[in-house]
Amino acid sequence: MAVVRLRPADLREALRNDGTSLQFQVQVHVPTGTLAGVEALVRWPHFQYGMIGPQEIAQLVTQGGLHEEFDFWVIRAASKHAAEWVSEGVPLPLVSVNVWEQTLRSPELPGVVEGTRLLELELPRGAAADPAHVAMIGSLRRRGVRIAVESLPDTEVDTLKLRPPLDAGVVAAATARGVRVVAEGVESADQQAQALGAGCEIVQGFVFGPEVSAAEVSTLAKR
Repeated sequence: MAVVRLRPADLREALRNDGTSLQFQVQVHVPTGTLAGVEALVRWPHFQYGMIGPQEIAQLVTQGGLHEEFDFWVIRAASKHAAEWVSEGVPLPLVSVNVWEQTLRSPELPGVVEGTRLLELELPRGAAADPAHVAMIGSLRRRGVRIAVESLPDTEVDTLKLRPPLDAGVVAAATARGVRVVAEGVESADQQAQALGAGCEIVQGFVFGPEVSAAEVSTLAKR
């Protein structure tokens, strides 16, 4: 694997020198066929080792303690694209970014998200239910940042992301609370049909094809 030949310092250098970029996986509101959002995915095309995969990147982040630096780069890059889409009048509701739990502990995070547009932060499983993060999550939401989770907590969140097969009771409970539900990791028409049958109308995954560039997001949203 490429990770055995790479060091955390290599990833840090890539982040600082435009060696990494973002691609986007679309979220589609199936009944209307409209774009319901996109999720930002980091891509690192290495000049020597080729495309470095997400697992290798995650290992380097962990090894080097780069959680905050990595997440802040992704947030800023995604927010830059979002601002461009807003200025172009692209009808896109949100841009979702995954963050590490370590980043939620950073006092710098509210400043990083200040003034961002369309931003949604997807938290690690259980993080929204941790009392240690309640104040930070509240601060983020007051700044207009949406919060996405993988399991429904007692605290207020904006999006629940579930993998197939979906539980109709969980979807109904979230919907009753006004929480947007997204079926992620959907790879087949059967999985999409199961999600729709469970009451979830927004689908994300390779059922719609591979991730796309920022320019392709504009085209898809307008179409």
